[in-house]
Amino acid sequence: MKRYPANSVVFRHNAVNLDATGNDLARYRGEDRYLQAYYTTHGIAKGSAIRMKVVDPAYFPEQDKVYSDGLLVGLRNRNGYQMEDRVCPYCHNKLYTSAGRMPMQQMAIVGASHSGKTTFEAAMIYQLRRDGIGCINNTLNEQGQIDDVVERNIEILMRGDPDRIANGTMDGRPVERVRASSGWSATENYHGPYIFSLTPGAEAQPLALAFYDLPGEHFRTNIQMISQKAPYIATARTCLCLVDLADIGTVSDVITALSSNFGTKMKQNDVNLALVLYKADQLEQAVEGIAKAMTPLTFQPHQPIDMRRIDASSEQLLKFVASRDYRLEGTYNAISDMLGRENVRLFMAQSFDEFGNFAPRGCDLPLLWSFARQGLYPQTT
Repeated sequence: MKRYPANSVVFRHNAVNLDATGNDLARYRGEDRYLQAYYTTHGIAKGSAIRMKVVDPAYFPEQDKVYSDGLLVGLRNRNGYQMEDRVCPYCHNKLYTSAGRMPMQQMAIVGASHSGKTTFEAAMIYQLRRDGIGCINNTLNEQGQIDDVVERNIEILMRGDPDRIANGTMDGRPVERVRASSGWSATENYHGPYIFSLTPGAEAQPLALAFYDLPGEHFRTNIQMISQKAPYIATARTCLCLVDLADIGTVSDVITALSSNFGTKMKQNDVNLALVLYKADQLEQAVEGIAKAMTPLTFQPHQPIDMRRIDASSEQLLKFVASRDYRLEGTYNAISDMLGRENVRLFMAQSFDEFGNFAPRGCDLPLLWSFARQGLYPQTT
């Protein structure tokens, strides 16, 4: 979770191939932490395969370093053996191809168990991609190949709501679709990091968006695990906190956990926090006295974000929704008092329409609002 200069990477190499060149770099080598952990976790015997090592370029003269537009992309020795497998200097995990070529924007998506984080992430990426705001997948799996779990989740969601399909009906009607629940990637464990390239505007510099899918139950049962495995929550400039309209009270636990473990650093980092009333199609059932007049706010693709509309929508949600539920109102006030009211807004979003069809609305707006506040996306005020 540590930031480091783009050229402070180390390089993985095959020790056997390097030895074959006749060039002994033993004093430059270090153990590969990532592969060591991988083999231990998966119970793989440490044989010749573990001879993958890492080399620190600090020991190499400049003439043996390979650069591309100022980015260190390889090392070579006098016998022609070239190392191009850049890895993180801390954990030795493989880096995605464009790492270091664009700024990195960390985002934290938090919420209680069953709040819908996994579907929200898929819906957000779907909307961003549909509206032409980049979303080139740079995510790597354990084998160093593109991890397409988000794309697969999107495909599954486009076939229908997995929960409703799993039950065999959709709003009381028989379902005649592919069993969309098969292959669904739930969140029993930490997933990610997911890394996508975004282009917020025609004249904007591309940036990398990084986020994780966290198991929400840890916010209530094992906050030490969150502190250990998700310290990026404290340094992310954007935090999206999902409110499960089927169980509104759980958001209080999440905000309490955030405040007590990350609050000071989040405030220092000037984080933008969106409190997202997710599953907005269930709003009438969740909040007594609410008519279905309120819907997620939307904007035209590539048009500046109207910050006044966002402010007005947030105030309307506070007045007509949060004030009708003391838990939600208390949560909003608590996080606003901690981070500053200018840094907190209420949003509505949904992934499904009333018929259970995948039709995301408002899932990308909280992120674009944060981008606009940071000067990364055009806005009107």
